[in-house]
Amino acid sequence: MAGPFDAPPQPDRLTTTAEFVAALGSLRQWSGRTFRQLTAAAKANGDALPASTIAGALGRATLPREEFVAAFVRACGLGEAESVRWVAARKRLAAELPPLSSVAPGDPAAQVRPPEGPARRGPQWPALVGVGAGVLLVLFAVVSVLPSLYDPQPGGGTPGPSPFRAAATSLNDRMPSDGWYHMVPAHVAEDGLCIGEGRERSGRTDRPLAVQRPCAGLVPDTFLRAVGDGAWQIEWHHPVEGAGCLTVDEALKAPGALIAPDYCTGVPYQQFLLKPAGSGFVVRPLHSGLCVGALYGESDMRAGAEIAQKTCTGRRDQIFLFRPAPAPTWTPR
Repeated sequence: MAGPFDAPPQPDRLTTTAEFVAALGSLRQWSGRTFRQLTAAAKANGDALPASTIAGALGRATLPREEFVAAFVRACGLGEAESVRWVAARKRLAAELPPLSSVAPGDPAAQVRPPEGPARRGPQWPALVGVGAGVLLVLFAVVSVLPSLYDPQPGGGTPGPSPFRAAATSLNDRMPSDGWYHMVPAHVAEDGLCIGEGRERSGRTDRPLAVQRPCAGLVPDTFLRAVGDGAWQIEWHHPVEGAGCLTVDEALKAPGALIAPDYCTGVPYQQFLLKPAGSGFVVRPLHSGLCVGALYGESDMRAGAEIAQKTCTGRRDQIFLFRPAPAPTWTPR
């Protein structure tokens, strides 16, 4: 992890909005401060910087406000001169973004005006060019395809669905829906263990981590939410601490990084692909392509075993069952 003896990220050579937002996230990691600590540091500086505002700004695909950038840089421990540099970089990037009125007539962006507000997660459909011709082509394609989707059965029976549609329906039925679950490692499913909150067995730190623990009286409650493009976030809802998302430590891509709750910001290291495997799923962090499993592998069947990002082995500790669970009796925050 970066610290005060390492050089902080520099804003001068950033060329895109995405690079700028990512650099702010790197600056936060360099500072070593949590969102709550940044909020406290900002307050000490005379700035207002709620944790929810930080999480939102670092999770969006748009430039944050200048006031946020200045306060955030100061909260990360940099001085006023560095704050001015970051704001100047933000102004430069904002000036380079073409306004809608200056888009060339042939540019697809001139055909469809993007909606106001934060960028939506999920696939971004191409802009519509040549709408009239496109509609005719779509109508022709629909008329051409419909007979193959519902061919009459021999003897005049009821039309049957296309095998392609049947396959898609089967896959959709296989995937879980948004909801409350117990996340159960397959290798300890018969031992009544689920994924819940615990601490490092070594005592190296005293922070909350994802570990194997008894399913009975499990805290926090786990909510599985689809976020688009086949990815999911695994949320923890705690009656006191509120909501967080399971996160690969420090966005590391190497095997061995632990999994811990953090503020939900929509970053790739908080999102996972679920790959069907038997009656369960292999859980793969979106940013690394590795697999989630027990830190010490399939043989680690004890309560308290830490969950980590690992090289994929196909073993049962890397297969998880998502068993529907009742919604919490308290109101999730």
